[in-house]
Amino acid sequence: MVAVDVHDSPTDSFFLPEAYNRIRYYPPPFYGMYIHPWLWIDGNKNGGYDPAQWEAKILARMNKPAPVRIHLDGVYSPGNNSGTIYATFKNDSIATINGRVIIVITEDSLFYPAPNGATWHSNVPRDYIPTHNGTLVSIPAGDSVTITMPFTTHPNWNKSHCKIKTWIQNDVMQPDSTKEIWQGAMVNLLELGVEEDSRQTFEKFSLKVFPVPCSRNSSVKFNFHCPVDYTISIYDCTGKIINNISDKTSEARWNLKDNQGHKVKPGIYFYRVVSNTLTTTGKLVIVE
Repeated sequence: MVAVDVHDSPTDSFFLPEAYNRIRYYPPPFYGMYIHPWLWIDGNKNGGYDPAQWEAKILARMNKPAPVRIHLDGVYSPGNNSGTIYATFKNDSIATINGRVIIVITEDSLFYPAPNGATWHSNVPRDYIPTHNGTLVSIPAGDSVTITMPFTTHPNWNKSHCKIKTWIQNDVMQPDSTKEIWQGAMVNLLELGVEEDSRQTFEKFSLKVFPVPCSRNSSVKFNFHCPVDYTISIYDCTGKIINNISDKTSEARWNLKDNQGHKVKPGIYFYRVVSNTLTTTGKLVIVE
């Protein structure tokens, strides 16, 4: 799952016409109106306007299995503000998946005193690649599709706060006005590396993560097929990095603590493993 915080008013400092049009991909959620704040969760327009209820809805959705795996890789040159993203979608289901892939660049830690009292904003969309309409794909059962997209960044964006996010979505509206998002993924802009053949590295790279779910009294192990240089980033459900692990071994261990040494709370977390052969992501469930 990935978060995108759309600023919908043309008077807003971070208004983006593409994001405005993207919201209107869904029917108005509140008696024929678009109001703010409002949660669209994985294509379901019924997230509501009460932020106090959002976390429970997000966690419930994250616990559902996904039929698609996503691998993001690419190249980026900060010097000329350009790059290419390679997004591979692997269909793990037993039926063909027909959907729409959206790719967007977002930026975190942006200051703007909004009318609702918020001053710092994250997950703000900066540009849709190639547009907010995305790309239609058809993925046979067990197969994968790689979408290659060139992109550019604005010189004024803080590149260390930028991410590239993608998701694959059912383009057919359901009776409850839901256009289901099957899976999402993200990568930090400055962590993009050398171009690789994603279709091959799915099979060449071997990583086992266990136990999932994991008790707070235990630890999560990352076992590689051989010793490799790696960096593992652990994220909470808001996309905030809470710990980093780097080494050159065949096994890594996360002791379920944040970078301040505090034990994390039960919930959903995400990991991103970067090695010299592959970048891959996954989900962790921590229980009491």
